[in-house]
Amino acid sequence: MDDHGDDQQDEADALLARIMMIRDDWSAGRLTPGQVEAYRRLGRSVDRITREMDAAASIEAANALWRQGADLIKAYLAEHFAAPTRH
Repeated sequence: MDDHGDDQQDEADALLARIMMIRDDWSAGRLTPGQVEAYRRLGRSVDRITREMDAAASIEAANALWRQGADLIKAYLAEHFAAPTRH
């Protein structure tokens, strides 16, 4: 695998880990009602992005959709689920 693929996989793993932390907070009842709705909307967005990637005509198109989707998800998480600073 090339460095680009490794970087993309690392980014995907980091996004998934962040989403799983939010899911854990949701399961434990630590999200506000607004965050619960935002989490549901996020799930629908991730499903849509995944379907679009699966339907892409080429690997290049799928990669471009992934990049757009990753950027959208990161911005959404930053807006609705501010992560605590970790040192």
